[in-house]
Amino acid sequence: MLISQMFNNTTLHVLKKGIEGASKRHEAISNNIANVDTPKYQRATVDFENQLKRVLRGTDVSGRRTHPAHFIIGGPEAIPLVQPRVDIDNMTRFRPDKNNVNIDQEMADLAENSQRSDQFSELIRRRYQGLRRVLQEAGAR
Repeated sequence: MLISQMFNNTTLHVLKKGIEGASKRHEAISNNIANVDTPKYQRATVDFENQLKRVLRGTDVSGRRTHPAHFIIGGPEAIPLVQPRVDIDNMTRFRPDKNNVNIDQEMADLAENSQRSDQFSELIRRRYQGLRRVLQEAGAR
C-alpha cells in the first residue's frame, strides 16, 4: 500500500505528463522546422499544460469512483488520461506560399521546450532519489 502511494501520486503523474507533452511538442517543432520551405505547410502546436491545469483545478467534469472497475471521470486520478493535443495553426498567414512557419519562433520554442523537458526530468530524478534514500534508510533499521 505504502509503495503504491509512493509511486502513484499526483506529483509524479504531472511530471510524467510533462515529459510526455514536451516530447510531443519537440516532435511538432521538429516537423515545423523540417517543413520551413514546404509550400502550404501549416505549423503544428501542442497543448497539454491547459488540460493538466483544468484537471488539477477540477474545472472539468469530475465524478466519484466507488468501485475500482468504474471509469475515472476528472480529478487528479484523471491525470494519466490527459493526452497532449496537436493543433494545426491555419489562422496565421506568414508567407505568400501559405507556409506559416517562422523559423526564428520555432527555434525559440525549441530552446524553451528543451529547458522545460530538462526541468521535468530533473524533478523526476530528484523525486526518485528522495524515495531511494527513504527506502535505504528504512532498510538500514
